[in-house]
Amino acid sequence: MSSELSHVLLRRTDEVLASWGHRFDRSRMRWPRPVDPRQHAALVSSMVTALGEAVLLPEASLRPGAPEVRELEKAAALAGASLSASGASGFDVAAVLIALRDAVIEFAPSDRAASIGELFEWLVALAMDAFATAGRMSAQEKAAEQLEAGTPVVLIAPEVPAVLLFGTPTSDALDSILGRALLLVVRAGAPALVLDVAALVEPLHPVVVEAIRRFFDQKRMAGVEVLLSGATPAVADAWGALGRERGVTVTAVDRLDAAVARAYERAGYAPPRKRA
Repeated sequence: MSSELSHVLLRRTDEVLASWGHRFDRSRMRWPRPVDPRQHAALVSSMVTALGEAVLLPEASLRPGAPEVRELEKAAALAGASLSASGASGFDVAAVLIALRDAVIEFAPSDRAASIGELFEWLVALAMDAFATAGRMSAQEKAAEQLEAGTPVVLIAPEVPAVLLFGTPTSDALDSILGRALLLVVRAGAPALVLDVAALVEPLHPVVVEAIRRFFDQKRMAGVEVLLSGATPAVADAWGALGRERGVTVTAVDRLDAAVARAYERAGYAPPRKRA
């Protein structure tokens, strides 16, 4: 019986896919919108092939987690992640798997129907988990990109660069932001850099500390005074110690305006006038 099902899945794949496509197209589970089943056919075909290979032997186990179904589980997870990237909904993911289950059962011997049904319950869970994980990672990557692009790295005056860190930037985002800051310092020949951390969520997080360590390791930073504003005493002490270890002067300043005034003085400008 297993060899017969394997033959159908591996040799008559097009028939199985046609049955799946018909069932998916008529599924009430997926979102009611025009979707050509062929756009998901490659993902489904890989699952059909993996299942066909899993049941080659008569004693093959269709138990979730069994070695025989490992490739099928990977194919289901890939389908969930790929559908997430395509903009499909969770209902679409479930509809793809349920339609495939019913198509396989159509061609399977009756004594395999129960085990196939139980296996596909597990595959739906795997696909949905991969779908959710991919969506979460995509949102995190988008947020990191927006945070990196939106972090102010500016010249307040021709020789007064400033960086206002905020939120919870990733390691890559911090390296990019601080890299832009270093470029401004070099281009402007700035003697000081205003670095405000008042809106940084976790200034002592290992990711942040390591990024600051790499930043202070840059040779050009040895001649720059870092005016650290908005830092708690603990942050000022920790970042100050990082600077001393690398020959970088870190001066803690209570407020951003005081840091800017100090940077103006270092650059030879008159301090900004205070509004009346």
